[in-house]
Amino acid sequence: MINRVKSGVMVFLAVFALVYVSEAKDVGAKKGINVSGNWAASGLWEGHEWESPWSISQKGKRIKGYAYGTVPFKGRIKGTTIRIYFPGGCKPVYTGTVSNNSMSGTMETKDCPDTGTWKATKVTNASEF
Repeated sequence: MINRVKSGVMVFLAVFALVYVSEAKDVGAKKGINVSGNWAASGLWEGHEWESPWSISQKGKRIKGYAYGTVPFKGRIKGTTIRIYFPGGCKPVYTGTVSNNSMSGTMETKDCPDTGTWKATKVTNASEF
């Protein structure tokens, strides 16, 4: 049973950037979730095992589908790929839905250090799962 840690709350908010991110360093993630548009995001979390909501919305775009996975974040929607990286040892699991112009769901992690950072990067020409 996964222990929910109150201090281990993370909110995933993708900020769509004006600059198109065409490449990112591959640090182990080979596949990812596909969306359209330009964006960049970053955030913080703390706690060993936790579960919290996350969402991605893209103003003016209609995105539909189902997204799920483990790191690397996995799920086909449309367009290019988002890769989400975590500190070594983390095993995040995502579950969520995509409807209209937003994506939301839950995330839990196991075997993570006390604190860490995460980032999401849009990459072009990434392989699909």
